[in-house]
Amino acid sequence: MAVTAGVERTQRLEVDPHPEGVIVGDLHRRVLGCLSPDTSLETLSRLATMDCSIEASLESMRHAQRAAARAAWVQARHAARLAGNVLFRAEDAHGEVNAVCEEISLALGTTRTQAERLVQVGRAAIADGPLLDTGTALHAGDITLEVAWEFVRALSPVALPVALAVEAEVLPEAPGHTPGEVRSAIARALIEIDPDDADARHTRARHTRGVTRPHPLPDGMARVSAFLPADDAAALDVALDAAALAAHTAGDHRTTGQLRADTLAAWAAIALHHGTDVTLESGQTVRSHPAKVAVTVPLEVLLRALPGFTPPASVGEVLAADITGIAPDVDLADADAPGPVSDLGSGHRTEAAILEGYGPIAPVIALMLAAGGTWQRLVTDTLTGRPLDVGRTRYTPPADLATALRVRDQHCTRPGCATAARNCDRDHVHEWADGGPTSADNLTHLCRHHHRLKSLNLAGPSPADQGGERPWTTVAGRSYTPMRARPPRKRAGPPPGEKPPAPDPSQFNPRQFDGPPPF
Repeated sequence: MAVTAGVERTQRLEVDPHPEGVIVGDLHRRVLGCLSPDTSLETLSRLATMDCSIEASLESMRHAQRAAARAAWVQARHAARLAGNVLFRAEDAHGEVNAVCEEISLALGTTRTQAERLVQVGRAAIADGPLLDTGTALHAGDITLEVAWEFVRALSPVALPVALAVEAEVLPEAPGHTPGEVRSAIARALIEIDPDDADARHTRARHTRGVTRPHPLPDGMARVSAFLPADDAAALDVALDAAALAAHTAGDHRTTGQLRADTLAAWAAIALHHGTDVTLESGQTVRSHPAKVAVTVPLEVLLRALPGFTPPASVGEVLAADITGIAPDVDLADADAPGPVSDLGSGHRTEAAILEGYGPIAPVIALMLAAGGTWQRLVTDTLTGRPLDVGRTRYTPPADLATALRVRDQHCTRPGCATAARNCDRDHVHEWADGGPTSADNLTHLCRHHHRLKSLNLAGPSPADQGGERPWTTVAGRSYTPMRARPPRKRAGPPPGEKPPAPDPSQFNPRQFDGPPPF
């Protein structure tokens, strides 16, 4: 019986149960055989709506990738041409600045790093650059933009004869291989062809070492990447493994990955609270001062920690109640319990707590941070009486205003820039020298790079619109508005001048008053 079932299962896989499927599959094979990168996209879009075999689907995806490579070639060619336009160039005491990557990243909705890659690939491999064979392979769809970037990144700094020799050796084998495989092949070929320059290349690369700022990820997580010399990276890896092994030996049940992450975070926490020794280039040692991580927690989030406090139904609870027919204040396990779902309205939206340098965090994380931190009460409206506008009396904003601005902006206000406000400059949108006041409406945060572009008139923030957002205007005259953090909240009470409705006794919830009052 088992053997027969296996045979029948194999037959079902090999024989298409729908006769028309054989015809469609044959059509796919015949059409795919006639495609080229510049004519395939529209045809592939049509074929994607039709049934086909596994082989035809994979082949269609390969042709789509070739079309994407041709599209990347087009973008890189335009990027190289724009990089040569004098409109995007300016110069100051620190050297020349080219704002073309800013213009491209905003126009395409990509990061500045991705725009810089397009410019460098366009210059080195397409627009009369030395790596023309790499550009030709990208144009033909034989390699992807990521693989082309590996050639440009590794070979642009080396001598031209060496670069051409490495390209000639590795490029023919590159199609069909991942960027990581190509990167390793290029590194091997560089050492074999030009071993004498290997030490100099390492010295140049060592100067680019660094650790990235936190890259926000969903659900209160973030990614931090370190670009280190190989020996330092190996030392960090071994040290984290040793810590994880010690914990496992002592009976800890966390995974090795979790222990490595927790150990690294613990090292940072110790340095944060007590400072750490920093070795200078001269060999001397200085100790850093203790530092704090700022988090802004709305009052309604803090109220969740009070005994007996029952927050109003959230939007998620209302949606669940609409599906189940059970009111949020009723135990969902009691399926027969009545629930006035229709009276719940649209639900209450709890404002998110903000972790400086990261962004919105879950309420439970905010409560944990609140329980162990030293807090300063921050109220950023006019009820405090604190100065949010000091007019023309001073250029530098007072501490209260500076804090309010940092809490408001959170990061550089150029759309797409995630540099934390604490690492940015406070900038007068309407220049102080031209009569601009030191006020909340006229101050914004800009990272050093975007502040420099503003100073050179290559780009800059515009006055805030009615929604409080500042459009960013480039030297090409194009304006971009940052994504709004949240829609405005609806008025909770009646309009001004109207009396609130009388309370409905049937909606009284005695659970809300269990335990001590919140204040």
